[in-house]
Amino acid sequence: MIFRKNSNEEDNKQPPAPVEADAEQTDVKHKRANVLGWGLLAIALILCVFVISQILSQGYISIGGYSLFRVATGSMEPELPIGTILISEETDISRIQKGDIINYHSKLNGMIGVVITHRVIGIHQDASGKIYLETKGDANQYADGSYVDEENLIGKVVFATAKGSIFAYLIQFLTSEVGFLICIVLPCLAIGLLILRDTVGSMKKEIDTLKKELDEQDLPQKADLEQQMGQEAYGQLCEQLRKELLEELNQSAEKVHTENQPDSQQQQ
Repeated sequence: MIFRKNSNEEDNKQPPAPVEADAEQTDVKHKRANVLGWGLLAIALILCVFVISQILSQGYISIGGYSLFRVATGSMEPELPIGTILISEETDISRIQKGDIINYHSKLNGMIGVVITHRVIGIHQDASGKIYLETKGDANQYADGSYVDEENLIGKVVFATAKGSIFAYLIQFLTSEVGFLICIVLPCLAIGLLILRDTVGSMKKEIDTLKKELDEQDLPQKADLEQQMGQEAYGQLCEQLRKELLEELNQSAEKVHTENQPDSQQQQ
């Protein structure tokens, strides 16, 4: 009697889990993560190089006509205390008005090139129409010793953080050596190490997969080779046994012949 399986049982059977599909999805996720990590690392490195190069070349950061400064002295107190973060917009000197706070490069001896942040207290113009700005610190008793012209003007202050601003403390920490090391250098190194680890793991996995595929392709050839080597070894063994038997027979025949020679001589 032949029993047939219930068709409902066959229909209720679930297909095996798609292991290969899951592995491919995991590989895709790893590749995307690697690409994202490399992108973040590249952006961080470019930002580091950009910031360092600007600080070394001009002493401050400038992007798209806007510059970032931090007040280092009390010459503009109480309006701009020490540590205040300023954003200055590149502005034509003809648009500067009396009462504006500006940033400029000093021309005074011993301070040439130093960035000064003072208020405009006067606007002057010579016979050729060239404009000169007279400046003074709010906390200073006297005006600055030189005028500001279009050559050493950086821009007009358009934003200043409030006193005790968290943003000001954050920028101050980031611009310090310890802050730069902790917040920029170490994260870049960490991202680089993670990307390197994932890259090495992916390469190793790809090598193992390729090796497995090659082994599967060479499996029939290996089987034929092993079978051929087995037949050759069997033939060599048979040939060796035949030679050993012939040698033993020859030795036995020679021994018998040697033992019979004395008897024949005695009979003579």
